[in-house]
Amino acid sequence: MVSIKYENIGVAYGDFIVVQNFNLDIPHGTITTLLGPSGCGKTTVLRALAGFVEPFEGNVFIGDNNVTLLPPQKRNTAMIFQNYALWPHLTIFKNVEYGLKLRESDELAALKSPWYSRFLWVIKPYYFFLGKTHSKALEYLKEAKEEYCSEKKGILQLSTWYLFIGFRWLKAISKGIDHYHREKKEQVDPKWAYRREKVFEALRLVHLEDQAFKNPTQLSGGQQQRIALSRSLVVEPDVLLCDEPLSNLDAKLRKELRTEIRSIIKSLGMTTVYVTHDQTEALAISDRIAVFNIGFIEQYGTPTEVFTDPHTLFVGQFIGISSTLVGKIIKPSLVELVGGETVKLQVKTDIPVGEEVSLVIRPENVSLTTKSDSPIEIEINTIEYLGTEVKMTGKLKDDTILLLDVAERAHEYAQMKVGTKITAYINTAETFVFVGADRVY
Repeated sequence: MVSIKYENIGVAYGDFIVVQNFNLDIPHGTITTLLGPSGCGKTTVLRALAGFVEPFEGNVFIGDNNVTLLPPQKRNTAMIFQNYALWPHLTIFKNVEYGLKLRESDELAALKSPWYSRFLWVIKPYYFFLGKTHSKALEYLKEAKEEYCSEKKGILQLSTWYLFIGFRWLKAISKGIDHYHREKKEQVDPKWAYRREKVFEALRLVHLEDQAFKNPTQLSGGQQQRIALSRSLVVEPDVLLCDEPLSNLDAKLRKELRTEIRSIIKSLGMTTVYVTHDQTEALAISDRIAVFNIGFIEQYGTPTEVFTDPHTLFVGQFIGISSTLVGKIIKPSLVELVGGETVKLQVKTDIPVGEEVSLVIRPENVSLTTKSDSPIEIEINTIEYLGTEVKMTGKLKDDTILLLDVAERAHEYAQMKVGTKITAYINTAETFVFVGADRVY
């Protein structure tokens, strides 16, 4: 059972204190996301766990072990970086194998390799004279020709193929030599055979075993990030650390990969700490979310708790998309906004008259068709037609912006003109009410 505990840690860069008196308990086998805006300290906390920065106070525990002063290589953690951090001059196989060579497991250390296995590369030229090598080269050559001719047709293209056939033959021979060299090395060197099995096992998890002997530059961004995940998993770490691993990818690929990463991590039951500033990503991938704000945690809970029950104004505004309307209580359960509009609240206890409140309203809780006891006049500011719904913004009298998601009669509302005044209805039962930074309803 590998849990994580931060105990009153403080981290500073020079005279600038990033976090202080920081405490957090992360249960075994959970994916815990550190979520917050840029500069709030979430990556610093992650780096303190990895051992890349040393706290000036407090302790960091992995399981029952105090790892505060341990160097990174002795913590049995692995990190996936934002920029992939793959060696461009090594094949995918060697990138994934690299950690296994540096960090020998007990099982690998028990295997004995003959002394001459390290010199097997010397006899690689010998394979040039083997018939098997040439047979394998013909297979590679045939595949290359079929691929070439399927993409480019015509006499000129085929002539080009035969013009460069000598170069392609040498390239195919080289691949054939590598193939048989790996086969021979596996028979002679049990440690390499063990590493080869572990590497392909890790690559199968991310469905890229067929790309093992390509270079990273030959793969797409999504494939490279999956290789980075595979490289982290192959060493079987106690804790997996992810530092915004999907931020360099496009939106569609990010959505696909976050689902795949969560599925792989949960199947392995690995404790994971995941840093991101993307709220949707955090809600989709996490078991628990710690919402950061300038060096401390505003709220820590499950995605459902954080989204539906924000404890502070910062969490209510940061998680999800919302509008914030400011006003004062003029009567029990009645708010007058800055522009003069009134909103009737549904609260369990009365807020004193004259108290300033902030209303955080999600766009799906503002309707143009379903009436409520809190109508409000807005002037249409923008209209975005998205097919099944319309996203609109409306200005109040004080120029505050109110967000709306219109699903009913979307086509009709998409035809409206900017500047038109309409009445919107606020579902106050789903409105979050804050006095200062604290939520009262």
